[in-house]
Amino acid sequence: MKLKYISKVVITTGLISLLSACDLTELEINKDPNSPTVASAKLLLPTAELAVINAVTAVNDNAMGFSGLLSSADNFDLNNQSYNGTWNGFYRNMNNVEAIINASANSPKYLGVAQALKAFAMGNFVDTFGDCPYSEAWKGNAETAITTPKFDKDSDIYEALIKLCDEAVANLAKPSAEALSASADFMYGGNLTKWTKFAKSVKIRLLLNSRKGRSTGNADLTAAIAAGGYITSSADDFTYNFSTASSPEGRHPWFQSAYLADNGFSYPAHQLMEEMIFNKDPRLDFYFYRQTSTVLDPSNPTDRGTIPYGGTYLVLKPAFLAKWEATFGAAPSAADKAYIAGFFGRDRGDNTGVPQDGALRTAPGCYPAGGLYGGRSVAARALTGGRGSGNGIWPLITSNNMKYYQIEAILDAGATGDAKALFEAAIREHISRVSALGLKVDAANAVAPSTAAIDAYVAAQLSLYDAAPSNTAKLNVVLKQLWYSSWGQGMEIWNAMRRTGFPSTVNNPIIKPPRQYALRLPYPSQEGSLNPNATSKLTEVIFDRDPVFWDKVKTKWEF
Repeated sequence: MKLKYISKVVITTGLISLLSACDLTELEINKDPNSPTVASAKLLLPTAELAVINAVTAVNDNAMGFSGLLSSADNFDLNNQSYNGTWNGFYRNMNNVEAIINASANSPKYLGVAQALKAFAMGNFVDTFGDCPYSEAWKGNAETAITTPKFDKDSDIYEALIKLCDEAVANLAKPSAEALSASADFMYGGNLTKWTKFAKSVKIRLLLNSRKGRSTGNADLTAAIAAGGYITSSADDFTYNFSTASSPEGRHPWFQSAYLADNGFSYPAHQLMEEMIFNKDPRLDFYFYRQTSTVLDPSNPTDRGTIPYGGTYLVLKPAFLAKWEATFGAAPSAADKAYIAGFFGRDRGDNTGVPQDGALRTAPGCYPAGGLYGGRSVAARALTGGRGSGNGIWPLITSNNMKYYQIEAILDAGATGDAKALFEAAIREHISRVSALGLKVDAANAVAPSTAAIDAYVAAQLSLYDAAPSNTAKLNVVLKQLWYSSWGQGMEIWNAMRRTGFPSTVNNPIIKPPRQYALRLPYPSQEGSLNPNATSKLTEVIFDRDPVFWDKVKTKWEF
């Protein structure tokens, strides 16, 4: 996924920064052009930050599909052609981060920021592919050029990245006459305290993912959490905020795909929507916008061709209707059925093709896409170009994520702390951030969930937690809640599922996939044609058989 709309902004910012940073009367020419000054780092910072956002969100939708939240790649029909663009885009765009590192020997603030960004993006890339070029990457223009970099072991790269986080923290703390430019830093506005918290949070994320693949993994993780200094408040979240601008395009990619055309957005998973309905989840109507209130007729050939595979249209499922009656105390009324009709998604792994149902399928709502509120107070109607604002967010590393990291460390890695209290805080915080964004982006329609509704939902989740007979069972409950909270943050839940095997209650695909669960992404064939060091990866590594080093679960389907 490329956020190309920023390019014009970056160029404009770069030109302004260049003019402000240079003395136009300076005629000194005895400066080595191969030793850029901090001005170069300042110019590169916006593009470097954008590169990392692109890198971390590049496979977000696919990761949500792997995790049973979205229909994107949820049939696991992957091959060595699937991710050529993802691979090439990562190394091309991350050149900007590497350039700052190379240019900032005398500017520790910029160096620390670039090191933290690199650790975050590169760790995420290792999580998706495993072994990859690292130590010899980005050296094509070096004095001794390396155009066919070797593939480093994924575990070795992780060790280097963990150290890189420590180096970033140290550099951010060094005294320097050169301040970090607030205007060039669109993520944190030059706030070094926030960058330090980000670097420490990235380290904890790396330690959490790798804890079962490192001999001192649990001890290092618990020590890093005990040391503190990471993101604990939403004010310090590493979150990218989209705008309402259409020229240049600045709106959320989900908004663009759903609201500016005939809803080309992927189908949300029925399981996610169904369980949120029956759990009375306060986030439901902020996640999803209902385009229709019409109940399709399976006896009508036209309607029958549009109803998802196997008659799994929610409003036609006998089991769904029975559960509705059990949950709400009465059979669904005509108004209820009209409401349910708007939750038009797919069961996991339904690969039966895409009919002309863009005006029916459920669209992304306020969170995180900056779309429309989908509650009962709003009449469902098909999207037409121009509705909504699009100023949503990408949540990248948040205080909410950090709470889930801590809970897992307590329940499964021996850390100290009150896991239940953190669990409650995490649920409440996520509901709050979801509703806050909804009230901002669709102020005319969005309705804040009542305190009673939030309290009831939290109480129900804590009851499940208390009833779980062991820490392992409690972790399963916690990570199911993370599953509900990962709408828009696919890598977090895909990592969690590979790392722990939880939540264990996500439905299998409705149709047996051609391959097993995605333990990593398949290496791109294009890399094999360019770099002989990739040949063995293409022939010897199988994406659904060979996990990344930290995955000790090796999830498999049971058909």
